[in-house]
Amino acid sequence: MYSMGIDIGGTFTDFTLVNESTGTVVLDKELSTPENPAIGALRGARRIVSENGIDISDLETIIHGTTLVSNTIIERTGAKTGLLTTDGTRDVLEIRRGWRYDIDDWQISYPTPLVPRDRRLEVSERLDSEGEIVEPLDVGELERAVDALVEDHGVDALAVAFLHSYANAEHEQAVREHIQTNYPSVSVSLSSEVAGIIREYERTSTTVINAYTVPIMNEYLGYLQDELNADGFTGELYMMTSNGGILDVETAKTEPIRLVGSGPAAGVLASRLFGRQHDRQQLFTFDMGGTTAKGAVIEDGTVPMIYRTDVAREHRFKEGSGYDLVSPMIELTEIGAGGGSIATINDVGLMEVGPQSAGADPGPICYDHDGERPTVTDALLLLGYLDPKNFFSGRMDLAVKQTEAIFEEELADPLELSITEAAWSVFEIVCENMATAFRQHASSKGADPRTQTIVATGGAGPAHAYRVAEKIGISEIICPHGAGVASSIGLMKAPRSYETASTSRGTLDSLDSDEFEAEFTALYEEAREVLIRAGCDEGNLISRLSLDMRHVDQGQELKVELPDVKLDVVTPSLAREQFEATYRDRFDRDSLDHPIEVMTYRVDLREPEAGTSFSHQSSDIVNETINERDIYISETGTTNATVHQWDTLDPGTAVSGPAVVEAAHTTVVVGPEWTAAVEENMNIIMTHEVES
Repeated sequence: MYSMGIDIGGTFTDFTLVNESTGTVVLDKELSTPENPAIGALRGARRIVSENGIDISDLETIIHGTTLVSNTIIERTGAKTGLLTTDGTRDVLEIRRGWRYDIDDWQISYPTPLVPRDRRLEVSERLDSEGEIVEPLDVGELERAVDALVEDHGVDALAVAFLHSYANAEHEQAVREHIQTNYPSVSVSLSSEVAGIIREYERTSTTVINAYTVPIMNEYLGYLQDELNADGFTGELYMMTSNGGILDVETAKTEPIRLVGSGPAAGVLASRLFGRQHDRQQLFTFDMGGTTAKGAVIEDGTVPMIYRTDVAREHRFKEGSGYDLVSPMIELTEIGAGGGSIATINDVGLMEVGPQSAGADPGPICYDHDGERPTVTDALLLLGYLDPKNFFSGRMDLAVKQTEAIFEEELADPLELSITEAAWSVFEIVCENMATAFRQHASSKGADPRTQTIVATGGAGPAHAYRVAEKIGISEIICPHGAGVASSIGLMKAPRSYETASTSRGTLDSLDSDEFEAEFTALYEEAREVLIRAGCDEGNLISRLSLDMRHVDQGQELKVELPDVKLDVVTPSLAREQFEATYRDRFDRDSLDHPIEVMTYRVDLREPEAGTSFSHQSSDIVNETINERDIYISETGTTNATVHQWDTLDPGTAVSGPAVVEAAHTTVVVGPEWTAAVEENMNIIMTHEVES
């Protein structure tokens, strides 16, 4: 039987087809279809199985990563949504946390709430912070509010976020019962289920985002399932989640909030996999596709996690300027730098690159799909890094003359540069932007980027990696075989998993081991039910327990891991010991002589991680193994470089720069003073020959 990973990006959709009997892997790409991402995904899947002599019906598993949820929020194309809140709290979405994400900007702005004020209705009810009912739910008022939202405002989805419902879900569940009985076509998201943790704004915002995207995800996955079923698919379809695991489709339909960082998470998993193949534990993942570049710091082989972020930012790279959400996610930084990033001249006559992107439609000029704006991919072509006759496995001839003409008109002539110099400026600016963003991200994590190895993935990553590495001071780069479709490879290695959390406040002095066990057991059962539904063997599941803890009256908590412990052995003394160790590691000082409290309990339940090996199926290369062509690099000017076909290189081969190594889905540029060595697994490791 076969399995397939499908990761939809802004420009290309990546595919990994695995023969489960032999372990053989086929890698491929297809242009994405922004108007309906499923169309490109299905078109590519059908072509790939046909070219490999099988049918869709031979696929036992499909694992899918998508940007649909994040794009729906960014583009404001979600469902018409209403919000029910406790009397007096309808404006929490606009009041937010009461702090400014940029204290120097007096014209600061936030995104318009996904639910306008006239569709945010209040209901008389009240719980205290312990979940005790202070004011019973006014059922008549609830019914009138729901009727108004559905019948008068025509909402398709409803978010319910009552005060302190994380401590008692009774009132929220009553709302769902009423809606399911009277308006079964309206989807409902309860804050007690979507984000059952403390902090009113974040919980409400997360629930609204979930409600806003549920109908869109249901429609998309319904269409995808129907088309696959029509093709004879009878296997399991799983969705990649933001925390590096996969979920069944039914859970994804009700909790799309877990898919916000779907694609980038798979890329980080793939990078860790490639690092492990070469015994590298300190990694900087560099995934550059058609629209963005993503980076994550992996220390000691551990993927970093966060539990609060914001999406659809007003200022794309200013944290706090978007819609807040709480959900487990792999932590990474993102910058608007991809192959489709558009180069422009600003008001003061300086060149800028990104964050606007040409995407898949119309795409770069050289794709000859009506693109009229100069992009990073166009610059790579003009610098000689791309072969216009052998791009995308020869399936796309690049329009050189048209690219030259527009580059000359838009960039070269206004800046009094040659076309090649203008192309180098685009390349240099985008590399500098990425290096700056990645350096800052590593520093914020307390990591010295110079001690790390870059793992370069994505269609554009290996072409820029050497220059980015030079700017950061990194001397080693891993370019994996299959780098151009690495995210789809990461999908195939992701375990089925589900992480859940609940808030139950209490000081360590007031808790006992029975209370810890009760909280963790309830969360474990919730996660277990999801994973059993997804087809997991319960006896094969691994649970990871953690606590969000702080000193009483502090504003923020620390996530405190409880490694290798069972549900029934957590005690206040163990929690205290782990908190003190975490506090010391984080702040480089002992914890305070002040009471410690537990805020939130977390259980991450998952399958064991898959192995690290793949057996790639080589393509039939008709070109000569080694060619030559002129490329441009600022330090050397136009210079003759060797051009190699990656799949025909023998393990042990060393390629000295300047050189180009071409593959079906990406291109590696080997800079001057760099050497590329081909490993047994066909990965390329580039090393800098001089000290940084």
